[in-house]
Amino acid sequence: MIRGGIIALALLLSPEARAQETPPPVGSDLPAAVAEEQIAVSSDYRGSYMTIFGVNPDRRGRGDVVVVVRGPSHTATVMRKRRVLGLWINGDPVRFSEAPSFFAVLSNRPLRSIVSRETMWRYRLDPAASARLASTVPTGADPSAYRAALVRLRRQQGLYQEYAGRASPDRRGGLTTYQGGLFRAVVRLPHNAPIAQYNADAFVFRDGRLVSSQRIPITIERVGFERDVHKLATDASWLYGIATVLLALLAGWVAAFLFRRT
Repeated sequence: MIRGGIIALALLLSPEARAQETPPPVGSDLPAAVAEEQIAVSSDYRGSYMTIFGVNPDRRGRGDVVVVVRGPSHTATVMRKRRVLGLWINGDPVRFSEAPSFFAVLSNRPLRSIVSRETMWRYRLDPAASARLASTVPTGADPSAYRAALVRLRRQQGLYQEYAGRASPDRRGGLTTYQGGLFRAVVRLPHNAPIAQYNADAFVFRDGRLVSSQRIPITIERVGFERDVHKLATDASWLYGIATVLLALLAGWVAAFLFRRT
């Protein structure tokens, strides 16, 4: 009984358990803004850049700056590969009820040298801290291993990014600080990132403690013909289906007419 209580207490005190709690609200006392509050997506969209800029309220510029750009949370499933009869198959699925669809963290120096692991998880400066488990993990498995796998897979897709230091020509993003406390963060939004409402959170930490923060909304939306087609497919799916079938029949008839044998 005592042993069970100790294990439960350890789980509650672990960063992974605290990640399931609601994070502290982001304040609004840090002067910061985004250069592109609204990003338009057209038919030739291949990604874009976001630029977040602001100024450290400390006149001496003391402290460290961290900027997090986060997309909406979606469900996700991670499976572990197993070797069965000489074949690799996916098994042991673990579902996440929430996981950031896009996540980029930028800081003026390595994040782990700015804040502790507990602070990192408290303010969800790590994408794994925002992943909420919706199912149990296989017996003997470590939940953190599945979170790490989710982060690794989305890093490979370019959806999870981390930058320490200023941007350079060979990097897709970075954070640069200037005299007087000014800072500028640039992050690359890939073409496969979801089209939705994003948030850019700017933080200033001093000696590992949060001293100032700001949240900035960013809207990414379709424009022109892309928006009309998407709206038709979403709001009137039956009409979109009929139009697609008629278009296919028309294309087939035109092809048959042009290439018919005389």
